[in-house]
Amino acid sequence: MEGGGTTVIGRPPKTTWLPSDLLGILALARRYWVLALGCGFAGAVALLAAAVLIGGPSYVVSAKIMVNLGPEMVGSPLLATLQGTPAAPAMLRPEDSTTGVEIFNNPRLIRETVESLGPDFFADEPPGTLLQRVKHAGRQAIRAVQGALREATIALGLRPRITETERMTLAIGAALRVEPVRRTDIIDVTLAFPDPRAGELILGRFIDLALAGHVRAYRLPGVTEFLRDALAERRAELRAAEDRLLALRTRRENPVWSAAEQRPVLIRSEAELQQQLRQEHTAIAATEAEIGRAEAALAGLPDEIELGRVRSRNAETDALRGRLVQLRLDRVAQEARYGENSPEINDIRRQTEALVALLGSEEPYRIDQITTGINQLHQSLDRDLVGKRILLEGQRGRARQLEAEIARLRGQMGEMEAAAVEIAVLEQTVARLTRAIELYQNGYENARIAETMSAVRLSGLRVVMPPTAEIIPSSPSIRKIGMLGFAAGLMMALGLILFREYRAAMGPPDGGGAQTVRGEAA
Repeated sequence: MEGGGTTVIGRPPKTTWLPSDLLGILALARRYWVLALGCGFAGAVALLAAAVLIGGPSYVVSAKIMVNLGPEMVGSPLLATLQGTPAAPAMLRPEDSTTGVEIFNNPRLIRETVESLGPDFFADEPPGTLLQRVKHAGRQAIRAVQGALREATIALGLRPRITETERMTLAIGAALRVEPVRRTDIIDVTLAFPDPRAGELILGRFIDLALAGHVRAYRLPGVTEFLRDALAERRAELRAAEDRLLALRTRRENPVWSAAEQRPVLIRSEAELQQQLRQEHTAIAATEAEIGRAEAALAGLPDEIELGRVRSRNAETDALRGRLVQLRLDRVAQEARYGENSPEINDIRRQTEALVALLGSEEPYRIDQITTGINQLHQSLDRDLVGKRILLEGQRGRARQLEAEIARLRGQMGEMEAAAVEIAVLEQTVARLTRAIELYQNGYENARIAETMSAVRLSGLRVVMPPTAEIIPSSPSIRKIGMLGFAAGLMMALGLILFREYRAAMGPPDGGGAQTVRGEAA
C-alpha cells in the first residue's frame, strides 16, 4: 500500500476503492461523467413525462373570507340590563375566526356541494388529441389498479364500499384547506384541482353554501318559511276552487253560468212541456174513445158480404108438377071407370095430396151460384182502426217523451240548485282565499325584506376575494420533479458504475494468479 492506494497481489480484490478515497471517487466521476449526466437527465425527463401524462397539472384555487363582527356576536343588551352593567362593546375575539373556520370545515358542506353540482360535472371529457388519449389511458390504468386494490380491501372487510359521490366528496375534502391567516381576521380557503375554472365553480358553490349555513345558524327560523308554505297552500287551494268553479260553470251536461237567469227559463220550459203533456193526454183519451167505438162497430160487421146470386127453376118442382098433372089425369080416367069412391080413386087422391104437400115444401127456384167478396166497410173501418192505433202509439210516445223531458228539466233544475249552492260556497271560498293570499303575500314580502336585512346584518363572514385560480399550476413543480428525477438518475448511474466496476474486478482468472495493482500516483 503506497500513495494512499491499495495493492492486492495474488487474488482479486473485494473492492476497488474505499469511501474515504476522494481521489478514487473523482477518478470514477471523471471516467463515467457522461453516463452519470445521461442517467440524471433521463431520470428527470422520465419523471416529468410521467407527471405530465398521468398526473397532469393541478391548480390552486384560493378565496379569502374576512370575519366581520355581526350582531350575532354582540352581547345581549337585555342581559346587560338584568346584570345592571353597561353593554359590552363589540369586540372581535379569536373565537370568532375559529368559529368561521369550523363552519367552513363542515364535511356536510362538501357533500352538498358535490350533490348540487351533479356527477356529470366531474366526468372526464372525451380525449381529442393523441396526448390526451395517452393521458386518458394512463389514468384509466391507474384507476383500474386502484379499483382492484379497493375491491380487495372491501373483500377483506378493511373498508366499506362507497359510492362515486362519496368518493368525490373524499377527494375534494382531501384537496380543500381552510386555515386562518395569523394576526389577521382573514380565513384562507384553498382547493387544489386539475381544472382551474371547475375549481373556481366548486369553491364558489362551497363558499355560498357555507355562508348560507352561517346565516341559517344565526337567523330566527320559521317566519319566512311559514309564510311561504302557507302562501303556496292558499294558492293551491285557490287554484283548486277556481278550477271547480269553472268546471261547474262550463260543464258539458248542465252548465250553470247564472242560476238567477237560468231558473226562470227552466220553469217556463217546464210549464210549456206540462201544457203539451196535458194536450197529449186529451188527444190520447179522444183517440182511445174513437178506437173503442170503431172496435164495437167492427165487431158487428162480417168480413165478407154476398155480391150476387144465380137462380134457376127447381127441376124437382117441375117433376112433381108433372106427376101431379099425371095423377089428376089418371084420377079423371079412373073415376070414369071405377067410380068416385073406388079404392083406386082414393089411392090416387092420397098420392095427389102427398104430391101437393111435397110440392108446397119445394122452392120454385133454386140458387145455383152465390158470389161473395170483402166487406169494404169492414176493411175501411179496420184500416181506420189501425191508423188510430198507430196515432195512439205516437201520442203515447210523445207523452212519454214529454214526461222524460219534464223529468230531465226537473233533474236539471235540481242539479242547478245544488250547483248554485256549491257555486255560492265556492265564490265565498275564492273571496276568502283571495283575501288570505293578499294577507300572506304582504306578510311574506315584509318577512322577506326583514329577513334580507337581517341576513345582511348577520353576515359576519365577508368574501373579500372570490375564488380565483392561479395562472401557473402549483403541481407538478418542474424544478422539484426535475431535481428528483435527476437525483434518481444519478442513483441509477451510481448503481451501474458499481456494477460495471464489480464485473471488471471479477474478471476471469489467468492461471498462476493475477496481480492487481490499483492506486493513485503520488
